[in-house]
Amino acid sequence: MFNTHQDILKKFEQLETRLSNHDDQFMLIFEYLKQFEEAKQQHSEQENRRKIGFHKSED
Repeated sequence: MFNTHQDILKKFEQLETRLSNHDDQFMLIFEYLKQFEEAKQQHSEQENRRKIGFHKSED
């Protein structure tokens, strides 16, 4: 019975290690998505900004 409990504890430890690695990977993915969204927002702001220079009147 003691051997069975040791196996279960070992499996729990392996599972915990694997899940903690997944947490880190998810955080990395979310950070990349955040950076992508910020870059997209900056690009959008750059395209929508007022252009400088001479503008011909459209009358």
